[in-house]
Amino acid sequence: MSPDQPASLERLFEDLAHPNPNIQQDAYWAMAEHYPDQAIPRLLDLIHDTDPGVYRTAVKALGVFGARSFEPLLKLFDQSENGTVRACCVKALVQIAVNFPQEAFPAEALDALTRALDDPSPVVAQSALMTLGYVAKATEGGERVIPVLVKVCSGDNIAHVQAAVMALAEVDSPEAESCLRGLADSDTTDPLVQEIVQASLERLANLQASNR
Repeated sequence: MSPDQPASLERLFEDLAHPNPNIQQDAYWAMAEHYPDQAIPRLLDLIHDTDPGVYRTAVKALGVFGARSFEPLLKLFDQSENGTVRACCVKALVQIAVNFPQEAFPAEALDALTRALDDPSPVVAQSALMTLGYVAKATEGGERVIPVLVKVCSGDNIAHVQAAVMALAEVDSPEAESCLRGLADSDTTDPLVQEIVQASLERLANLQASNR
């Protein structure tokens, strides 16, 4: 094989199963460059594998295809009755955000993540909340997520409220600050949440100072 000729897709999938993460990474970036249309359906199939090592690698791989991955991931998320598969779809979305922060998330993806907050699987719901938090702070158009996080802060799920509070602390936004201060000043805020709110306000103040 000449240096300019890419490895076959079969060879790249063999490399994807290699124990060396660097070889895995080279393989899925090569898939994204040379075989995106053929590779994505096969990677989606790997999400169904019972081996955590296999489906976690597939999640990372799907995150390097950028916008191409949104539609098939959202379709699988909506159709699957398997909580692990749905969680993998959500985690692949955050991988897209990590790899392509300059690409705004489509409205359908944000809608799916918002719906996932009420998923019967706590892993899916928590993964969706973490993804929304990352999108808010690190991607183009992420400010669209702030109202969703603010709404979560008024919910009854303490774990979700804590995660949303910590996410808002990473966003230099008047809406985020107003929500945190409202929680800090409220007599009805759970003591566990109150602790995190105070720490989050300090983090937000540091963020605001560094942005000025």
